[in-house]
Amino acid sequence: MQKINRNIFPNPEAIVANGLAVANHLKDKDYPHAIVTPLQFADGEYLHNGEWRLFDFVENSAIYEKVNTAQQAFAAAKFLGEFHAYLQDFTVHELQETLPGFLDFESREQQFQAALKTAAGGRSLSAKDEIEFIENHRYLLDEWSALDLPKRAIHADPKISNFLFDKNDGKILALIDWDTLMPGSILYDFGDMVRSYTNLRDEDDPTVGNNFSPAHYEALKDGFLYHLKPSLSAVEIGNMELAAQIIVYIQAMRFLTDYLNGDVYYKVNRAEHNLHRTRNQINLLSEMRTKLCQAAGN
Repeated sequence: MQKINRNIFPNPEAIVANGLAVANHLKDKDYPHAIVTPLQFADGEYLHNGEWRLFDFVENSAIYEKVNTAQQAFAAAKFLGEFHAYLQDFTVHELQETLPGFLDFESREQQFQAALKTAAGGRSLSAKDEIEFIENHRYLLDEWSALDLPKRAIHADPKISNFLFDKNDGKILALIDWDTLMPGSILYDFGDMVRSYTNLRDEDDPTVGNNFSPAHYEALKDGFLYHLKPSLSAVEIGNMELAAQIIVYIQAMRFLTDYLNGDVYYKVNRAEHNLHRTRNQINLLSEMRTKLCQAAGN
C-alpha cells in the first residue's frame, strides 16, 4: 500500500492514467522487463479514497540509495534507455503533467529572482558567492532554452533508488516510481542521472574537490545511448553534456532559492543546510565542466 502525497501531486488520477497508458503501450510492444503498476481494488478502481494505491510485492528484489560502481551506472542508464526506446512511438500527448511547472526552468529562474528581492539581509550576505555563481552562469539556461528539443514521454526521476535490483545476481528487474511520468525532453532524464550518479559526495556536503566522477559520466552516456541512439535526433545527441550541466545548475538554483526564502520547501536540519546543498551542486557543476573540458582536449 502506498499513499500519494496530494501536497506534491495534486492530481493522483493523472498519475494513474499516465501509468496505465505507458504500461499498456509497453505490454503491447512485448517489453521484456517487469512493469510495476498499481493493482485494482475490489471496486475496480486504482485509487482508494482518491490517494491510496496497491502494488504487487516483487520478491528477491532490492533497491540502492547510492551508485556503487561505474558498471552499475551503465546498467541503470542502459535500462532506462531501453525503457525510452520502447516508448518512441508512444503518443506523448496522452500524458498529463503530474507536477505542473516542474520542467519549467524559466519559472525556476523567476522564482530565484523573486527570492533575491525578498531575502533576509543575512542570508543574502552569506550566500553572496553562490548568488554570483548562479547569475554568472545564466547563459546555460539561455543555451538550453534556445534548443528545439522534441517532447517525449520521460520518467523525470531516474535516481538509482527507482530501479529494482535482483538480490541474487544484481541485475535490474524494473524501473519503478512512475509518478513523474510526463511530457518533456528525454535529455532531462539523462541530465538528472548525471546529477545524482556522478556526485562523489553526499548532496549536502559542501567540500570542494573530488566532486565529479568522469568514469560514471561516461558509463551513463554509453548506457543511455546503447538502445536509444537510433531514436534520438542530432540535437539531442549533441546536447547531452549541456543537459547534464543545466540540470545541476537548476538544482543549485532551487536549493539557493529555498535558502533565500527561509527554507520553506526542502526539509533542513541546520541553518545553512540548503546553502550547503547549493554549494555541493555548484562544486559538482564546476568540476564537471573542468573535467569534461579536459577530456575533450580543450
